[in-house]
Amino acid sequence: MKKESFVYIDEYGLLGSNFYWHKGIEIGLSKEELKKEEVKDNRVLVYRDIIKALQNANQVLQSKGYGLYITEGYRSKELYELINKKIKEKIGEQETNRILNIVDMPHSTGKSIDVALWHNGKKMILHSKEDGINGYFVGFYKQGEKENKYYQELQEFLINTMQDNGFRLGTKREYFHFNYDPESPRNY
Repeated sequence: MKKESFVYIDEYGLLGSNFYWHKGIEIGLSKEELKKEEVKDNRVLVYRDIIKALQNANQVLQSKGYGLYITEGYRSKELYELINKKIKEKIGEQETNRILNIVDMPHSTGKSIDVALWHNGKKMILHSKEDGINGYFVGFYKQGEKENKYYQELQEFLINTMQDNGFRLGTKREYFHFNYDPESPRNY
């Protein structure tokens, strides 16, 4: 895809920030390394053709008192490789393979995004940090406890809204990662 096919979400009224610009330090990425891989600031870049679907999803969420917050969009293959190396050093190969699709590199298309809900002026975390990586995956909170029910309901709300607008869950089945693929059947 050509560079001009990519756009910044903030130019279309969408909220977000680049995950690795903010959290990269936790896995050992420096700002210099990110800039070398064309992440120059906190802005989120996506493939132009998914903007309308993102705006539609945002409208639906806003009608329910929430908003869409995009935490990751386009990521170059070189950045994938660097992230893979850094995360493996931090948490090991097995855990890295659970959360990073280094084979398909879906974010390199610009049609894959990581999202959160925006509510009352802040990004909502839809899992407990105490649950670690396990809380990232669809269905983890299906147990009946009160807190689990809260997380499960919000995750389902987000997933269904995204699926209604042409996005599908990624192969890792994280509740926040979606690939734009309106021709494929819903996968939740």
